[in-house]
Parts: sequence; structure tokens; C-alpha cells
Amino acid sequence: MNKTGNLRLKGTILLTLLLSLPTTSHSITLNEAVKLTLKNYPSLKALALKEEALKKEKAKVERERFGELSLIADYQTFNRNYILMPLSNLPKPSNPPPFNSKKAVYGASITVPLWLGGTLKKRAELVNIKANILKSLEEATVWELKFNVKSVYLTYLSLKEREKALRELLKSLSKLKEDVSFGVKVGKFAKVDLLKVDYSLEKARASLKKVIEEEKALKRALETLVGREIDEVEPVEVKYSPFNKSVKELEKELLRRNSLLKSLKEEVESARKEEELTERKYFPKVVVKGVLARNYGFDTGDNEAFGELSVNLSFPIFTAGRKGLEIREKKLLELSLVNKYKEKEKELIRELASVYSELKATEGEIRANKKALEYAKEVERIEELKYKSGKGDMDHLLLAKSNRYLTEAELRSSYYLWLLKKEELFTLLEAKDE
Repeated sequence: MNKTGNLRLKGTILLTLLLSLPTTSHSITLNEAVKLTLKNYPSLKALALKEEALKKEKAKVERERFGELSLIADYQTFNRNYILMPLSNLPKPSNPPPFNSKKAVYGASITVPLWLGGTLKKRAELVNIKANILKSLEEATVWELKFNVKSVYLTYLSLKEREKALRELLKSLSKLKEDVSFGVKVGKFAKVDLLKVDYSLEKARASLKKVIEEEKALKRALETLVGREIDEVEPVEVKYSPFNKSVKELEKELLRRNSLLKSLKEEVESARKEEELTERKYFPKVVVKGVLARNYGFDTGDNEAFGELSVNLSFPIFTAGRKGLEIREKKLLELSLVNKYKEKEKELIRELASVYSELKATEGEIRANKKALEYAKEVERIEELKYKSGKGDMDHLLLAKSNRYLTEAELRSSYYLWLLKKEELFTLLEAKDE
């Protein structure tokens, strides 16, 4: 193989190695931003941990019906001698009762609830409802975070379109300045026209600087949400198509799907369970208790075994009105939560109507901006021809250029704003845009 062939081979190998090296990219797409936010956000982790804790609590309540087995140990000392066990036979001189002033008791005891008024079942149901409330709140938080990310992301892209239009305006004004400067030199245009162009250039530069600063703030907000640095925000393809569903159709979906409403409905159910549990607290209760132990007398050295089994029935018949007050308290809490749920329904319906109205208004702006851009381009062309022919005015030309590029910026931005409003609508409905 000749030298040229060797050089080509080495170059190919080097290029292959360079391409195979891992590269660190700090660009981000909208889907990646959403996934990273949901993965790293602390409030979601906190809700998930609370939900898991409630599941453990439910399991604990359900196991209370199996009762409790305990080891017992007790040491007693008396100021007089006592017998270790109750007398089962009359004492005889040949078999006197064992008297001790000190004794120890050791063994095991068991307590098993036969009937606690159904409170165990109701407590388990109550804990399960509280876990469902947290699950609904977690779902609502997920949708809220998704929208927050999309809001920052799409607003940033909207500003990028405005920045792009301003840069194009600056480029056009710079070209105009060259033409006017040449015209002033040859005596075709007045010097004041050049000053007017310079003024428009400075104004456009100031607008561009403001937009860039706003972009920096939004990028920092996005970095805070996703939890890492971002060099570049990838564009999003906007497939514009006017939204056709009526607001009445959407209201039904909202009331059926929204997680905040679900959580409030579950809070009402939780209050009802609390009321039922309160009533059952005053039901009769039956508990079995058993003891198997030994008494050891320190004076006599006797070690007597004994067993005990009892069934305890308790039924509160007088509570000084405490039962009625507690039940009334729970009933009032339930009514309060019912009203809270109804108020949230109305609030979400109002919010839905407002977002729907803004979405339709943005669609109207897109239609208007499309037409306006056609007119602005034509006006700019005519004013430029008039000015170059000596029949036009620089103020009119500069105004036409500004209108053309700003209208173009509005049109580009409005597509992202339309997508943002659509995302807000689907966030309320908690549904994917199909």
C-alpha cells in the first residue's frame, strides 16, 4: 500500500474513533423536559411516600383483629405475708398455706378482639380513602407540573421567534442604511433620513436585548424545573388546526376526569366514613383476654402455675352527650366539604370557559395575522419603491418595515401561544391531545 493509501486509512480510523467517542449534549426536547421534571420534582416524591405510608397503616389496622400476645413479668413486695394463689382447699395443719412477703409473676398474656363494633373495618376503609386522596393529588400535581414545563418551554420558543424576526428587521434596516448612505452621498436623499434609520436601528437593538434577557430568565426557570443545565432548547413542530369541540362537551369531560375534583369527592367520602366510625365507637365491644403465668414466692420458694381466661363486654350507656356532639361535628365537616367540592366545580368550569375563550381568540389572531402579514409585505414593497423613486417618505418606509417584521413575529409567536392554550385546556381535562 502506498503512502497516500496509508494516510487515508489512518484518517478513516481517526474519524471513526472521534465519532465513537461519547459526546455531552446539553440540548433538550419538550418530552425530555417533562420526563426529567416528573422524575426529579420533590413534591411528587413526598406525595408518593405519604401514599405508601398510608398503605402500611391500612395493613396494620387490618392485622389488629389478630390480637396481641405479650410476655409479662412483675415483681411485688408487701408489708405483710400473702399467699401466692387463691385457696382451692381449706388449709390443714399438715398442709399450711405458703405465705410470702415478696413474689414475682412471669408468663404470657393474649388479647383478642371478638367484636369492636365494626371499627376495624371502617378504619381500614378510611385509611384507604385517604390513600386515594393522595393518589388523586399526585395525579393533579403531575398534570400541573407538565403544564408548567410546557408553559415555560413554549413561551421561550415564542420569544425565540420574536428574536428571529427582530434580527431579520435589523438586517433589513442595516441594508436600508447602506442604500440611504449611498443616496445621501450622491445627493439623492436627505441626511435626516439617515438619522431616522439609525434611530430605528437603535430601537430594534433595544427590543432585541430585552427579548434575549427574557429568554435567559425563562431558560433558567426551565433548568430549575428539569434539574440540569440547558444549552439549547429544541424547537417544537406546531401542527395548527382549529379546535372544534364545544365548551359544553368539554365541561362534561372536566367534571368526569379532573383529579382535584376526585380528591375533593374522596374527602367528602372520608368525612362520611369518619361519621360512621364515630357512631361505631359507641357500639358494644367484646374482647377475650387470657393469661398463662407462674407465681414465685421468695420466702417459701414455691413456684405456682396459674391460668386465666376472661371475656369482657363493654357497652357505653352514658356519655354526657359526647356521642351526639362528636357525630354532629363530623356531619358538619362533611357538609363543609360538600360545599367545597361544589365551589371547586364552579371554579374549574369558569377556568375552562376562560381558557377556551382565549384559545378561540388566539385562533382568530392567527387568521388576522396571516392576512395582516400579506398586507404588511405589500405595503413595505410599495413604500420602498416610492422612497427609492423620490416620491415616498422615510417615516412611512420605516413604519412599513417595522410593521412587516413585527407582524411576522406575532404570527410565529401566536402558533406557540395557541399550542400553549391548547395544552392548558387539556391539562384541565387531564387528557392527551389526540
